Amino acid sequence: MLRRGDRGARVFDLQRRLRALGYDPGPVDGIFGPRTEAAVRAFQRDAGLVADGIVGRRTRTALDSPVGRDRRRPRRRPTGDAGEPSWMAIARAEICTREARAGQPSNSRILEYHQITTLRATSDRIPWCASFLSWVLERAGIRSTRSARAKSYLDWGHALETPRPGAIAVFHRGSGAPTARGPGHVGFLVEERERDILLLGGNQGNHVNIRSYAKSRLMAYRWPATAP
Repeated sequence: MLRRGDRGARVFDLQRRLRALGYDPGPVDGIFGPRTEAAVRAFQRDAGLVADGIVGRRTRTALDSPVGRDRRRPRRRPTGDAGEPSWMAIARAEICTREARAGQPSNSRILEYHQITTLRATSDRIPWCASFLSWVLERAGIRSTRSARAKSYLDWGHALETPRPGAIAVFHRGSGAPTARGPGHVGFLVEERERDILLLGGNQGNHVNIRSYAKSRLMAYRWPATAP
């Protein structure tokens, strides 16, 4: 277990790993200071962990998993959490996939998401929330809209009256009344709260994570027509 105030080779390795994943730990000097703690907390939030700034077993496992900008290593098909549909495990395994830094080649994993869609974008700067969601569904054996438009999911599958974990949540973005046109966002429902929705999605702060979105912008919950 590593925490603020620790020093040594293990802290040095931690800082190098955080930097490789796109989190800034400050100087890579083997000293677990406030900037390293802030980087750990940011990583934990994005990985869906308790953001306590302490590197315990679960945080270490997440840090050591093949995430970040380089996603070339093969992985076993993940299994889902209790109560969640199979596609959620696939989506969770992608947490922390992020866009490349400015001036670097696009993340090959995000380009892989894009290839599922008819747009087939060749840059990770092209909005990719719908590409990510489509890629996850296709990996789960469910035909997606294969569109790069978030709002293409408004008429996909069937509507849900009662939210369920794993439901596809479609949001409106921008000013004005929500319509089927215009900018949107799409992801997988993790939890519905009184005023907001926890969403597992791509292109959320330029990477895959779990983030809160205002319920007032929700347009629809959809469920795959072929799923129970």
